[in-house]
Order: sequence, then C-alpha cells, then structure tokens
Amino acid sequence: MLKHVRRYRAVGIGLFGLASLVAAVIVLVAPHYADAAPFLQATPSPTPGSYGPIITAAPPSTAPTDATAGADTAEPATEPAETPSPEATPAPTTPTPQPTATLGGTPLPTFDASMMGIQIHPDLSREDFQNRLQQVKEMGMEWVKFQFGWDLLQPSPDSEGDQMGRYRLFVQSAYGLDLRVLVSIAKAPDWARSTTEEDGPPSDPQALAAILTRMLEHIDLDLFGNHPVTAVEVWNEPNLRREWNGNPLNGADYMRYFDAAYHAVRAAPGGERITVVTAGLAPTGINDGVNAVDDRVYLRQMYQAGLANPAYQNIAIGIHPYSAWNAPDAHWCGQAQCSERGYDNHPSFFFANTIEDYHNIMVEFGDNTRQLWATEFGWGTFDGLYYSDGTPAQSPEGFPYYDYIDEWDMANYVMRAYEIGQNTPWIGVMFLWNLNFADPYYVDNQDPRAAYAVWGTEPQPERPVFTLLARAPKIHSEYPPQQ
Repeated sequence: MLKHVRRYRAVGIGLFGLASLVAAVIVLVAPHYADAAPFLQATPSPTPGSYGPIITAAPPSTAPTDATAGADTAEPATEPAETPSPEATPAPTTPTPQPTATLGGTPLPTFDASMMGIQIHPDLSREDFQNRLQQVKEMGMEWVKFQFGWDLLQPSPDSEGDQMGRYRLFVQSAYGLDLRVLVSIAKAPDWARSTTEEDGPPSDPQALAAILTRMLEHIDLDLFGNHPVTAVEVWNEPNLRREWNGNPLNGADYMRYFDAAYHAVRAAPGGERITVVTAGLAPTGINDGVNAVDDRVYLRQMYQAGLANPAYQNIAIGIHPYSAWNAPDAHWCGQAQCSERGYDNHPSFFFANTIEDYHNIMVEFGDNTRQLWATEFGWGTFDGLYYSDGTPAQSPEGFPYYDYIDEWDMANYVMRAYEIGQNTPWIGVMFLWNLNFADPYYVDNQDPRAAYAVWGTEPQPERPVFTLLARAPKIHSEYPPQQ
C-alpha cells in the first residue's frame, strides 16, 4: 500500500515539507487554470442516479415477489444462482447492537480513522475544494474518494480534457493533506463505445487500460516514488444497464475489463502498491437481465469468471451496501411484504444482509483473505435541508423512503454502520456517500443525491451526521498494512 508521508519523519522529512512541496507544485501549475476558476461551474443538470445509490424495486404492492425472474437471460454461459432466500441467508454475524450514538447520554464510539472515507463530488472551485478537504479532516477521516468521468478526462482519442489537469491538482491537494485517495473511473466517452445510449464501457477493454495508464502517469509520483493515488476502483455499478449499456450485462463480461485494468495499474509507475478494487455493485432488488442483474448473482458470475484467481494481488471486493430506510443492524424478515411502508421486502435493502451475503459468496469460492471495501454506503433524507428561499426542502417523487427517517436517524445509522464495519474483520475501508451533493442547485431541483450529503444547506448546513462523525474519538493505525 501507499506509504504515508508521516513514515518519512524518521529521515527528517515531515508532513509539512511534503505539503509545502505539493503546494508549490500547485502554485506552479495553477496559473494555467487561473482563468478557469471556479472549476466546473457551468450550471449542473440533475441526473438522478447517475452516481450513487439505486433502489429499483417497487414497494410490496407492485414489486415482483420472484427476485430471480429472468436470471437465465443474464448469463447464458453459466448456471444462474438464485437470489438469497430466507433459508439461504445466514444467521446474523454482525456484532451485538450497541446503544445508538447520540450527542448526549451515550458515549460516541471510537473509530479507526484509517478505515474511514467519504466521496467528494468534484464540481467545485479550487477554494471550495480546499474547504471540502478541510471538512474531511475535521471529521477525522483518512480517505477521500473521487469518481472521475472518463468522458471528461479524454473527450477525444488524441487529446485530454481540462479536467485531467484539474483532477490531478485535486488528487495532489488531498495527498498533500495526508489523505489517502481512492479514484473510481467510469463512463467511457462516445468515441470508445459501440453505442451512445446511457453510459457504458468501451468496446475494447484495452482502451480502459490505456486511460488508466494515462491518468496515473499524469498524476505522477512523489519524490519518494510513491503514487498519490492509493486505490483504484474499476468502474461503477456494472450490474445496471444504465452503467454498462452496449455490452452483455453479466459478471463474466465485466471481468474482461477488470483484468485489463488490473494489469494496467500494476504496470504503471508506483502501481505495485495501489490497491485495485472491483466495481461496487448496486443492490437493486431486480434481476431481469435487461435493466439490472441482482448484485449477488452478478458477484457469483464474477467469481465463476476468475475473480478468486490468486494472481490478483492486493485487491479488494467493492460493495455498495445501501439500506433504503432500514437500520444497519436490521435483517430482512423473509417475507415478500414486511411492512406497509415497503422497501423492506427484499434482502437487497438491508446493510446487514448485503455484507453477510457478499462474504458468504466469497467464502463459497474460496476467497477467504480479501476484504470487502464499501466504496459507497449511506442513508438519505431531505429532513433538515432547505431550498434557496429558506423553506424546508421536500423529498423528490419516487423516493418515499427518504421520508421514513429523519436526519438524526441518518446520523445514527451511519455511525452504527461504521461501528459494525470496524468490528467485522472482512470489512475494510468504508466510504460514506457523500459529502457535498446538497448544493443549493441540487436541493432546489430535488436531486435525489442531495439526500445523502453530510453537509447541507443554509441556514443549518452542518447536518447531525457531520457533527457526530467530527466529535467521535479516533485512533490512527497504519491500515491497510503494507504489502
């Protein structure tokens, strides 16, 4: 793994020196972008679900009860596996629930900051970006995640977009503050694809390898030969058509791209220390093979196509254990309808079921040593958010579970999820989604992604989840260990 700057204090080179060096690099490079600040400030257009969680099954009144319907169309070449049933779901392995963390009465849990991260939406000016990094530091986290759109990095085959340079500065700025960086890359440009509908991979897996090589070389090594990128996540939610359009919707096809990306990262300067993470899969509750493949089915397909290969070293298995409105300790009741509210009628909608089912699949294929990295997780609510005119924001249509919890439920669930993860040996780094999607524009337009932001809107932008995370005591280990 990437060595942290603090490890070089013994040879007389401290964090301050490296931070100053990075700052100097930024000063030298920044004039090229001086006229472009603020970065990416064209009026954003809401694209609900283009990044982040997706809960696609309908409430019990309209949801199909056979979650494996259509599984045969997902991967004709392999035997489809059934979605976990009540009998197949193991007995709970999560730790015994502890008292819910609050500001008063109950002590906040102590967390290992080296296993905690958050995703930052990079649609920011330089100044705003620096402020966001400081908020990450205030919460005591040691990781940040950026999801980069390949179509912005390389809009044409022979040229780089301005975002390549801007994202380089963002990564180096985070690294200069002693933060570890996970970069997720997705959304191939039109010129690399067989179709321009929705988003999807390139036609040729080697094109993905080439952009990863280009990106890692562009960001470059530090003076000690370490790369500012600590980990790379290969794509985002490829079990959804909207993210994998143009290619077969199955785990075997994804593994062709993972293999190419893995070898590209390893061949890059400093790439031997970069952790390669499989794409976090979307828990959808749908398995029709057209719009989505159930994430458990898809993960099995990935293993059937070689994911357990011991030649893949220093990798982690990505997971997106979103839980709708259900608490992190809760388990699916095992019925098609568990309550009148809905969105608890399937194991996909439960944090606990998801992490347990994924681990059992790993063990099933002999993968007993790798860890699950939650590259996205969180709970969303519009409670506590405000429109630009100061009135309370309302949840968007189609997301009823946003109204089933309030902002204190959101905070307590996040705290408990981190507590579960840090007491479960096969759970690695957990990235909360997200820091800053509650931009006034997104809230005014009822963009669903704003519900998950830990920093909200005026007049009360500090949401309880931010407060609890910032106040929780932290320890700082050298996790993940060097390999």
